[in-house]
Amino acid sequence: MATEKKIINVPIGPAEVEFGDTDPTLFDITKGGIVFSANFSKQDITVDQFGDTPVKSILKGGTCQLVVPFALNDLKKLGTVTPGSKYGEDVTDPENVKRRLNVYAKAGLDLLKAAEKVVVKPTSPGTTANDYITIPIGSPLPEVQWTYNSDNERVANITFVGYPDTDGLLYFLGDEAVVIPA
Repeated sequence: MATEKKIINVPIGPAEVEFGDTDPTLFDITKGGIVFSANFSKQDITVDQFGDTPVKSILKGGTCQLVVPFALNDLKKLGTVTPGSKYGEDVTDPENVKRRLNVYAKAGLDLLKAAEKVVVKPTSPGTTANDYITIPIGSPLPEVQWTYNSDNERVANITFVGYPDTDGLLYFLGDEAVVIPA
């Protein structure tokens, strides 16, 4: 009788990111790895009798963000994640389409108005929707740093910041089709 091998399956590999509620923009070429981070903050409760030793801690809130190092010089895609920008094309010559992205410095722009669903989908074999990360309300903010030399790729780091919905849902891990009662 053969014994069953017990394998520890630790997934690795790249991913792609979709941004948008109805017709998502796909960010599928990255350089340096997509990084998701989530953090909670707490308030430690102390009393004089125990000095600085917390006697209790209360959750104050949470944050999440996703950094996507987009490696393509795709002005149209960058326009979908650059708040307040305007993209245009001149297709007079279909073989030589001219593109332009105007980026404006406007203070006071409400980033929540540009927020849409963000989904991280790993691309390694065997990946299922159970491996996805979803930020239902994510607002983008790109940081373009293009180095023009023969040793570096031009990368635009797009940071998506998550905001809670009216139920307080900030992000979820796994398959969106699973319904969890509130």
